[in-house]
Amino acid sequence: MRWQAVLKGAVLLALLDAVLSSTTSAGRVGSLLDDIAGLVARVMDPTVPAIADRRKHGGAAPPSNSTTTGGSSGSSTMPTDWSTSASALMI
Repeated sequence: MRWQAVLKGAVLLALLDAVLSSTTSAGRVGSLLDDIAGLVARVMDPTVPAIADRRKHGGAAPPSNSTTTGGSSGSSTMPTDWSTSASALMI
């Protein structure tokens, strides 16, 4: 038998006895375990995003589709002469 394992076991039992010997310390350990369980539940919750949205909300308005560039009806990302219809995409 290894003496290191026996020594580690004895130290672990002494620590557990010191931590759990009174009701207040047992309550603290229990609340710590409750906090850890709550954290795990939050991490596993599918409604909470894994990466927080840090964008500024309520800042500048998104670009509108209004004609501000000399009467063209295109958006700010696509010119007016480009088409996304299926017939225009056929070669």
